[in-house]
Amino acid sequence: MKKYVIIALSVIGIALISAYLYNGKWGTDSSSKPVATQAEQDKAKQELDKSFETATPTGEMRDYAGMSELELLDEIHGMTHQKVMADQKWGSSEITKDKVEMIYEVVKSKKASEIRSMLIDILEPWVKGDFSNAVEDHNRIWNYKDGNIGEATRLLTPIEEQEYIDKTFKK
Repeated sequence: MKKYVIIALSVIGIALISAYLYNGKWGTDSSSKPVATQAEQDKAKQELDKSFETATPTGEMRDYAGMSELELLDEIHGMTHQKVMADQKWGSSEITKDKVEMIYEVVKSKKASEIRSMLIDILEPWVKGDFSNAVEDHNRIWNYKDGNIGEATRLLTPIEEQEYIDKTFKK
């Protein structure tokens, strides 16, 4: 009987030590940043919304009218990276109201096609500042391009998005 108690206690001990080592300090990841409060997230969202309305791109504006549909698709795909969480992201393009409106007008002027229809569906809400479908938008393009790594899993929080903008565009 003593043997079984020792084995049971050993198994429990190993499980607790494993959980401690895996999660850090009994379930909290001591290396992660503190979770932002809802008020902090709301404030960050307001700042992002204001920035969308007033910001000029920090990078070079491109000749969107001279771009092919596939180039426009890549540009918009890069723009979604500002809004979504994905294991890997290749390419980025900052989202501003002026850029979204310019690309939307260029896409509308293109001949009817599968890519044009997809881009119109994506850009129409964006022109109004609605990026709530950015995960679906990203993955729609990602699937069209036969992506196999880097599927978007969720929207970034406003604070995560601001950190992405600061890291990627405001070097």
